[in-house]
Amino acid sequence: MEARKDRRFDVQLVSSGQHPHMVADTLAHLDLPLAATLPSVPTGSPLSRCVTHLRQHALQWLRDTRPDIVLVQGDTSTAYAGALAASDCGLPLAHLEAGLRTTDPMRPFPEEPFRRRITPLARWHLAPTHDAAAHLRSEGIADHSIHVVGNSIADILRFTLENPIEHDIPWRSHGSRLLVMTLHRRENYQQGLVNVCSVLLKLAELEPELCIVCPMHPNPLVRTRLQHLLGGHPRILMIPPVPYSRFVPLLQEAALVVTDSGGIQEEAAYLGAPVLVTRSETERPEAARNGLVELTGTNPALLLQACRQRLRSLRPEPCAFDADAPFGDGNTAARVLDTLWSSWQSSS
Repeated sequence: MEARKDRRFDVQLVSSGQHPHMVADTLAHLDLPLAATLPSVPTGSPLSRCVTHLRQHALQWLRDTRPDIVLVQGDTSTAYAGALAASDCGLPLAHLEAGLRTTDPMRPFPEEPFRRRITPLARWHLAPTHDAAAHLRSEGIADHSIHVVGNSIADILRFTLENPIEHDIPWRSHGSRLLVMTLHRRENYQQGLVNVCSVLLKLAELEPELCIVCPMHPNPLVRTRLQHLLGGHPRILMIPPVPYSRFVPLLQEAALVVTDSGGIQEEAAYLGAPVLVTRSETERPEAARNGLVELTGTNPALLLQACRQRLRSLRPEPCAFDADAPFGDGNTAARVLDTLWSSWQSSS
């Protein structure tokens, strides 16, 4: 949005073609047009084939367009494929969300190894936090290439809160308190998913006032298993993916969020939503350090205990969009544009 108003840049936004309806909803909310959409990855493709497919089609688009700068962000498979394509074309690369790290170089897979593989390909490392910048320095990245800009998710969230749209999910017809659950990480496809679902069923039994809302990821493997394990319960609503503009107010109403998402860990800080993360590692330690997020894993006994404890605790205060916010003040886009322009000008 910021780049469209900035006459220094002609920005062309390219989508990987994954989850087109979800992407279209978000871009419509932000009034962002797409310059191109890459051909969708064939259904059922293994991860290596996905990356190869995205790389080949991104490479073709970059060869035809020849931009001055390639900026990658978001889904790590797409970002990694885009980074490889930029390298193939000899185009300078900027990496937004650079330096996010867990303590395990292979977990979560494939997000963590892909993030680490992008780093040596990038000229500009646009780090969301000082922790992320420190990770890059420890890996030998020069200070002048690292720029702490905040995270663009704070920009989008700030815009969404300033332009509210109500959701239409009738959870109050099923309970007086809301728990939102999202689950989609590859590491939770097997036993982790089963464990989390068993906890939700037990929690629904123990907490009769609770309505559980589960927006299901488009991945058919995840969606089918969630429906099999949780479908049919009168206080568990299995719903399609919720557009971002309506998902934010849903999170604002939640007494508890159970998720393996990375982005929700950041959004929760500004919404005051208590979050339990069903993963063994997080690349957002700032949220956990501030007590906004708790890393629980998927052990059923520990997760159930954490859920019940959080439901009985005071809701945390939302962070303001200011210099003390863990993921930025909501002005990341302007910093990114200024950084790229000044760096480009000085190197020209």
